Amino acid sequence: MRLYIHLPFCLSRCAYCDFNSRVAGFRVRRDYVLALLRELDTWACILGEKERLLESIYIGGGTPSLMSGGDISGLLGEVTARFRVHGGTEVTVEVNPATWNREDFAIACAGGVNRISIGVQALRDRDLKLLGRAHDAREAKDAVTHAMGSDAASVSVDLLYGLPGMSADVLRECLNEVLEMGPHHLSLYALTLEERTPLYDAVAGGEIALPGEDEVAEEFLAGAGLLHERGFEHYEISNFCLPGHHSRHNLACWTREEYLGIGAGAHSFLGSLRFRNTASVLAYKSMVGAGLLPVSDCELLAGQEEVSEEIMLGLRTDRGVRDDILGAGDAYLEDLEDEGLLVREGGRVRLTDRGMLVSNALITDLLPA
Repeated sequence: MRLYIHLPFCLSRCAYCDFNSRVAGFRVRRDYVLALLRELDTWACILGEKERLLESIYIGGGTPSLMSGGDISGLLGEVTARFRVHGGTEVTVEVNPATWNREDFAIACAGGVNRISIGVQALRDRDLKLLGRAHDAREAKDAVTHAMGSDAASVSVDLLYGLPGMSADVLRECLNEVLEMGPHHLSLYALTLEERTPLYDAVAGGEIALPGEDEVAEEFLAGAGLLHERGFEHYEISNFCLPGHHSRHNLACWTREEYLGIGAGAHSFLGSLRFRNTASVLAYKSMVGAGLLPVSDCELLAGQEEVSEEIMLGLRTDRGVRDDILGAGDAYLEDLEDEGLLVREGGRVRLTDRGMLVSNALITDLLPA
């Protein structure tokens, strides 16, 4: 079983963010953690002994590192009092560079964290200011340095591309600067405009211009090419790692292993059932306090729905999918292979870097009718 814990609180809202996150005071955050423990209690009673053995724990947000390293260690202690872990359990925490110091990283690792994911996003102060991030470039570099100096077995860095004023050369320069610090894993995400965010309004109002699709594609291919040269495996559309440093938790989700999500807005997949907790912190605390599972909606997958999901998730990864479940014939697959968009080998199909750029369109074409 995989366990995801959602901590939806942030120092401030970033200009591009529409995630389930919010700014809240200490008392609200404290009461929320107590509700998390109640939900964990409920699931510990529902699940059998086998399901309570965790292969991975992922603490995401929001900004989990609003909690100190000691508080994260304490939370993990509460988890292991209800669920079981073993020596190989992967334990990830997301960290905002503006929040933790060297001691926080050390204490969190002493308490069980062995993988750290740092939301750097950019290394130019002007980009960080435009994005509304709470940290500057110096703090970002310090955070990566502190994480690398901790006992974490794996350190990941998140970066955005497709930013205003960015180019393939600028992205390569940023990546080289990050790679000099030695992280084991990189996540490259294209900046996406979401309605009802300050950045969306600024672009819509003509205050900010974003690069065009071709420029963004050039940035992605330049970044992917550089990471390949430096020994990184492109194992999922947005994720690259040195050998042995995949995010095992996320890879399990993409390959449809079971996972349980705890917290407001958290998603779960058990058996063939996908369900989501209510996104409202207030409703979440109320439902959990009343002894209820805080589920807001669910979907039971069956037959062709499961096959379609296997294709949609599998083609995100370098493992790809079996070619016999695709809805496209050999002639079409051969055309796509000739265009350099996919590779066929050993009865499986996977997308190339260029194919991943247009993955949404390709996956739609490859789904069964």
